[in-house]
Amino acid sequence: MEKILLKVYTLDWNNPESDSLHLAYSYDGKDWFELNGNNGVLFVSTGSKRMVLPRVVKDTAGFSVLAKDPENEDNYYSVFTSDFIDYDDIECVDKSRATDYDAASDVVEIGSDLLKKLQEKFGKPEPVNVLKVEDVKIKAKKGASVPLPEEVSVTLSNGYVSKEKVVWEGYENESYITAENKVIKGHVGFRHYKNPLIYHRADPFITKSDNGDYYFVASHTDMEHNLVGEYQYRYILLRTARTIAGLADGSGEYTERTVYTRDPLPGNCSPHIWAPEIHNINGKWYIYFTTVTDENNCWSIRPHVLECDGDPMKDEWKFLGPIKKTVDDGLAFTDFSLDHTILKHNGEVYLFWAEKHPVLSDIYAARMENPWTIDSSRVTKVVAPEYNWELHGFPVCEGPSFLKRNGKIFMTYSASGTDSLYCMGMITADENSDILDAKSWTKSKFPVFQSSDITGQYGPGHNSFTVDEDGNDVLVYHARQEKHYLNDPGYQPLYDAGRNASVMRFFWNPDGTPNFGIPTESGEDTTYLYEVTLTVETV
Repeated sequence: MEKILLKVYTLDWNNPESDSLHLAYSYDGKDWFELNGNNGVLFVSTGSKRMVLPRVVKDTAGFSVLAKDPENEDNYYSVFTSDFIDYDDIECVDKSRATDYDAASDVVEIGSDLLKKLQEKFGKPEPVNVLKVEDVKIKAKKGASVPLPEEVSVTLSNGYVSKEKVVWEGYENESYITAENKVIKGHVGFRHYKNPLIYHRADPFITKSDNGDYYFVASHTDMEHNLVGEYQYRYILLRTARTIAGLADGSGEYTERTVYTRDPLPGNCSPHIWAPEIHNINGKWYIYFTTVTDENNCWSIRPHVLECDGDPMKDEWKFLGPIKKTVDDGLAFTDFSLDHTILKHNGEVYLFWAEKHPVLSDIYAARMENPWTIDSSRVTKVVAPEYNWELHGFPVCEGPSFLKRNGKIFMTYSASGTDSLYCMGMITADENSDILDAKSWTKSKFPVFQSSDITGQYGPGHNSFTVDEDGNDVLVYHARQEKHYLNDPGYQPLYDAGRNASVMRFFWNPDGTPNFGIPTESGEDTTYLYEVTLTVETV
């Protein structure tokens, strides 16, 4: 039976948010998967309202958690739980009632049933790995012409069986073979793209055009002036290549042009050109982005749009200004508004964006009258921050992006302040529902993509989706390769140029939902090969 370890810990930032009970699990005691996006699951409501150095004691009834009060060495916290989801009331006790503390450990063994329950509540932040590749057997009359299978079944660690293209060694250019008793070797490949793919580009967006070209845009940061706001977010650079790998820095396979630029604002403030996205609507190209509307207020951020009626790498991009509204609804674009994206659905085009009213950053939606105007007579809030993994630093839901599959619409979004606890959430709607009805959307209770100490990738988020040259689904996102938090002295995550664009293949779960696994480790472009055997038997 597989051994499962559960660790209790705190982040020790000297505040109630971090000095709360956190959970991680492991199968080997080396690689730990943090639950709930590495956010707390139990908060102290008595004493200093902070706990540190938690320990756990297991008995036949459940688990007792003991922790210290960092502001009073004579105080300990004690609480009982049967499943690390529901807890009795926390007691503040003195040393005489915490006699088990010194003998207890921060790690306890749990069963697979309890782990499954924790994952249903707090997520399953594990990679999706190959477990088994199908070996193929063919029976045919001797001398017959037999088609070589183009795909084989591959069983993945999340239980999904994927159909993967196979290359038969020695028969790469053949579709048929002559039947005779023989064994043929082949392989299927799983590609890990160069990571990071493109440096100093946050909020990355990649789309594949009808002619197969890939286009890339992102928030532009300047590493030479890291953390200096006036040098950040001043340009929209459009990059194109024939392949995803060709978009990578240093590939020599891409071309790039600047389609929009803006000088620093008075006082050497950033003009905040954020989160550009390129979309083709009715045969024309549009780049949606945010920038300020008031030269004297760097936070007067609103959605804007550029238009190109021709070749996006050669022809003129016209500045159409801020996105317009059909009526003054008193809501849309009246406050800090950003991160807008397009959803094409059932012959209509919809705009989704994040907006703050006045504290929470919620995500809103409206139908578009045309590519630069929304029908503001019906504006709907589809998701708002509520879980603590959406509330760290700032109460934020932003950066929406869409997948449509298996009769569902999946909208991913990013949550919390832009440090190492930045993560991705997801809401889901039936494809036949009214997507402008908030009740059509169901929200995941936990992050679907988060930081990983195992791979050294932190704060992944503000994603988009595309497909590779073989039609495989690809997640596009930014991440940091250094762990930073909002409370680090002098740290300004918004102006940190260390958010780099990454891409990775993702998979699907047996229930039809996407599984993004964990961010891949840094490294060069590599394809991992898995052997396939084809046995031909003549009859």
